[in-house]
Amino acid sequence: MELLIDDKAISSAVLEAVDSLGLIPKEDAIGRTIDINEFRRKYCGGKSAPWVRLYIFDKFPETDFANGGWVIAPHATSGVKKSIIFEYEASRWIEAHKREIDWSAKI
Repeated sequence: MELLIDDKAISSAVLEAVDSLGLIPKEDAIGRTIDINEFRRKYCGGKSAPWVRLYIFDKFPETDFANGGWVIAPHATSGVKKSIIFEYEASRWIEAHKREIDWSAKI
């Protein structure tokens, strides 16, 4: 016995399943920039901005854009009013380094 299924039906079913499983990002982070407040809420469990600057930006200097990282102006300076974070790179970095960060550290 042979069962023929239309290719369009298969493609539609696969796309529906992938979407329902959350395998297609609802919002593509590539090319997006976020500020430190959005970053700390989405990726740092709501830690304060000073905590993020101390325990992530300072402890891991490779996060600084000047060092090839994903945050411009980790500490706002006179030339730059706020930190600019490239979300895609930041999210990947956090995932790769989450066990190296001291999440229980206090300010």
